[in-house]
Amino acid sequence: MARSAVLPKTNELGFFEMRFESVGGLGANLAGQILTQAMVLGQGFNGAHFSSYGSEKKGSPVKSFVRLCASDKEVRSSAPVGRPDLLAIFHYCLLRVEGTTYGLYPDSTVVVGTPDPIDKVREKLKLASGTLVVVNALDIAVQEKSRLNTAMLGAIVRAAGFIDSEPVKQVIADSFGAKYPQLVEANLKTFDRGYKEAEIKHYDYDGRFELSPFSRYVPALGYENAPIGGVIPNPGNTARKDLSASRQGIFPLYYRDRCIDCGLCTQTCPDFVFVWEKGKDAAGLPAMVLKGPNYQYCKGCLKCVDICPVDALVMECERPEFNFTANPQLWGPVEALVALSRENDPAKWEQSDGSYWRRVS
Repeated sequence: MARSAVLPKTNELGFFEMRFESVGGLGANLAGQILTQAMVLGQGFNGAHFSSYGSEKKGSPVKSFVRLCASDKEVRSSAPVGRPDLLAIFHYCLLRVEGTTYGLYPDSTVVVGTPDPIDKVREKLKLASGTLVVVNALDIAVQEKSRLNTAMLGAIVRAAGFIDSEPVKQVIADSFGAKYPQLVEANLKTFDRGYKEAEIKHYDYDGRFELSPFSRYVPALGYENAPIGGVIPNPGNTARKDLSASRQGIFPLYYRDRCIDCGLCTQTCPDFVFVWEKGKDAAGLPAMVLKGPNYQYCKGCLKCVDICPVDALVMECERPEFNFTANPQLWGPVEALVALSRENDPAKWEQSDGSYWRRVS
């Protein structure tokens, strides 16, 4: 559907601004490029896109910024978007990361990639008012054998209301067609499903959550408030650091009853997440036995899944109801928990504290 080159709202500088919160590997940077190119070349806006990230690898934090204005105005700002008219959160694990939602206006639109019901997402966001959009982008991408960024783009286009989907789809086709023509059809289908399957709900201010006055977000530890001498009291490589939020939304699910303790997973794992203990092999002789991956440190690269010869490790999509701890056992799907027994008898588990499961034998 063709749209006019008129922005629905602008800030005091005349811009409509978007911020994409993501992690490396989910394609937020490319999504911002595609969207901005489509808006400038396809709808006649002026615009700029840039991203902010540290090391260019999967799992590292990524923020992608899109700034749009009328064709007779110039974009002369490269400042990060602190007050987004549209905020897109590419993975629900980021909802628990401090600073993800800072700067929202009372009428901002928030798009979240999650399988959760929309009202539950509002609870997690503590969204006082505005428009909320949810889409199960990860499931769509897995089913279509593509990346979730095009599913998120579909939801973003629908949520914005003024963006013409056809130029966006044309840029998607051009972006993938040059190097990966075999991926064009899958990504266009992913975009269409993201657009159609997005659920949208507007929330008027009802007092359930307080409207917070805007203030510039300052991380707990940064260049402005680092201790004298440059000491970092909470480095990322400490034993207590939970790195599970860096995963792309997929992880290796371990089935103990299929495992032959060959050790190939340990050899290929770049982060040494697999835990072993002294035990007995199938013949009853002393041997090292694999307990499973410690998901606290797993980044979801799935190299172990590719190398496992007996399908003891398989790809699984993370869901909000799956909970992980530093223990190398998985608290989650019952069928996998039962398989964690070393003996022929299935292990016995009981549920406690919501979604957590405790092994009782």
